[in-house]
Amino acid sequence: MKKYRYRIRFKDRVGMVRDISEIVAQGGANIVSLEVKRGEIYLQVEPLPEEKLSYIIHRISHIPDVYEVTSVEWMPHELAEQQLRTVINSVQEGILSVSKKLIINTCNARAMQILGINYPPVGKPLYEVLKLPDEVLELIRSGKPLEQKEVAISSSRGSIRVMVNSKPIFDDKGEIAGAVLTIMKMSEIRRLAHSLTRPVMVTFDDIIHRSRKIKDLIELAKTVAKSDSTILLRGESGTGKELFARAIHIESPRREYPFVVVNCAAIPDTLLESELFGYADGTFTGARRGGRPGLFEFAHKGTIFLDEIAEIPPHIQAKLLRVLQEGSVRRLGEMEEIRVDVRIIAATNRPLEEMVSRGDFRADLFYRLNVIPIYLPPLREHKEDIPVLVDYFIKKFNQKFNKSVQGISPDALELILNYPWPGNIRELENVMERAMNLCKEHIIKTKDIIINSPPILFSPSEKFMHLKEMVEETEKEALVRALSQGGSARKAAKILGVSHTTVIKKMKKYGITLE
Repeated sequence: MKKYRYRIRFKDRVGMVRDISEIVAQGGANIVSLEVKRGEIYLQVEPLPEEKLSYIIHRISHIPDVYEVTSVEWMPHELAEQQLRTVINSVQEGILSVSKKLIINTCNARAMQILGINYPPVGKPLYEVLKLPDEVLELIRSGKPLEQKEVAISSSRGSIRVMVNSKPIFDDKGEIAGAVLTIMKMSEIRRLAHSLTRPVMVTFDDIIHRSRKIKDLIELAKTVAKSDSTILLRGESGTGKELFARAIHIESPRREYPFVVVNCAAIPDTLLESELFGYADGTFTGARRGGRPGLFEFAHKGTIFLDEIAEIPPHIQAKLLRVLQEGSVRRLGEMEEIRVDVRIIAATNRPLEEMVSRGDFRADLFYRLNVIPIYLPPLREHKEDIPVLVDYFIKKFNQKFNKSVQGISPDALELILNYPWPGNIRELENVMERAMNLCKEHIIKTKDIIINSPPILFSPSEKFMHLKEMVEETEKEALVRALSQGGSARKAAKILGVSHTTVIKKMKKYGITLE
């Protein structure tokens, strides 16, 4: 289609616009658009027969001081609008501009995508397209800026949560002329935050091994990583369950999305529910203004790793079951459910079957979690991996402590191989770190290896322990008995009359595990 747009270049003088306008009018044409710059005039005329158009352009080219008339594709304002439209459509945020009466003037492609509409809603009232709370609309009307307001809005795909920002537009007199709104999905904001803050993830190549048993486990984990099925990692403390969970996430199609770790035993009962599922504004004393999304929302499209899953109390077990069944969460203090797309990897060192039979763990939740069980064997069942693990830890601590230890003596390695390692790989790492600190030569000797040393050391001449040591020994014995009787940290806390957090801290202090 022929464009009726021209650039006229001339030696600047008074009356040039008048001369051009008269020729166009005499030729029987209307001027659609005229833009004047220094030494240039851009002219757009209405469609004309070819002979009339040629006559007009010929006469313009012979106006005194005109030295060039060329056809152009765009008028300057059209080009500027096209460039602005391209910029607006290229950003990640949805952009809407509205008039003083909240009528939509501009809507970019991203906003249409977020709102689930197929056409620009230009000319429509804002409330018909974006259902914002009344207090937000009032802020926009009054010309007050709005920053990072999280709201739930309705779209063709259901309810979604977005972050809304608004900046007022003022006219030449300083009066309110409208506003520009930006909207962004909360799931995308969390993904961006994850991309900026995520730690270095591990892969299956980072799992140090030589044994066939671990090699077969890695092959199994690589296979199941491709699906979205729930995985339950079983094994004693220190066997590398979190390491496997991270490697599974990196091997999965969700690798570009968050990997969220939740230690269910380390979070008090009173906080665990709000941490997992989030809460609404004003739900409880001390709640953050505006509410807070839970870890399931943060893990949207990614993976959540629920470590020590057996420690979750019954009322949270019920909510977790709903997430597995329905794929939705409900914040504390809200009735609305939020859809989440999360893969769950759980881990435990507890006998869940026995807990189910005692009524301490829901049977339906156990079956939902136990879709793909993976058992990580204790170190004593794959001792052929110990030499390569020892070499790995020597290299690791050489770098950390700026040492140059070259290896380990045969006697020292034999000592390590003959130990049953109840704390598994984590205990081996601690022993090697201790040995690297004690080693004064280039080879680790048996004297550098201290395994299972008693927590209280005193000389043979001493007949009694200090009072502090006696108190700690008594405290440790009471803790072990309560854990043995109760079977969990939470029940031990009830037996001892202390908080669950106190029991966890004491267990860490004395190196006590539930085994």
